[in-house]
Amino acid sequence: MPLLSQTAIAGLLFAHSSMIATVPANAGSDAIDFSLTAHNGETFRLQELRGKVVLVFFGYTLCPDVCPIELQHMATALKRLGRDSTSARGLFITVDPEHDTPEVLAQYVGYFDNALLGLTGSGQQIEAVAKMFRVVYQKNSRSSSQYTMDHTANLFVIDQNGKLSTIVPFGFPAAHIENLMREMIATGG
Repeated sequence: MPLLSQTAIAGLLFAHSSMIATVPANAGSDAIDFSLTAHNGETFRLQELRGKVVLVFFGYTLCPDVCPIELQHMATALKRLGRDSTSARGLFITVDPEHDTPEVLAQYVGYFDNALLGLTGSGQQIEAVAKMFRVVYQKNSRSSSQYTMDHTANLFVIDQNGKLSTIVPFGFPAAHIENLMREMIATGG
C-alpha cells in the first residue's frame, strides 16, 4: 500500500474540515496553569495570559517539517488579527528541552513572529505540561548526534478563562485558526 504524502494527508483533512475542524476538549474542566521558562529566560505562567485566546503547540526546533508549518500557520493567523492581536498569544512548548534552551528558542520563534513565545523547562516539567494536554512524544535516535522527535501535532486553543476550548488537528490553514480566534475574541470565550 503506498504511503500518502504530507500534502495528500493535509488535503484529506481539509476535505473533511466540517467534521473535524475543531474538536471540543475537556468541556467544563478547570482552568489550566503551568510554569515554564520563556525564551527570554524569565519564568512564565499560563495564568498571566488570562483574558487572551492562547494557541499552544508542542514541538522542537530541529523538526524538519511539521513544526515550522504549524508555527507559520500560527504566526500568520496572529498577524491577520490586526488590532485584535493584543487579545491572543501563541506558545511553542519544546518536547526537546535538552537541545532547546531559551537562547535556541528565542532565535527559532523569532523566525516566525514576535507574538510567539518559546517555552522550555526540565524534562520533568515538560512531561507534566504535556500530560495536561495529553501530548505524547518520543526521541528516535538515528546516530549519536542525529535524532528526530515523534510528537503530537495538534494545536490546542485555550479560551480567555484559561480552559482548553478546542483542538485543531495539524495542517488546518491559518485562515481557519484566525476565524476561530476572531469568534472567541468576539464572544469572550
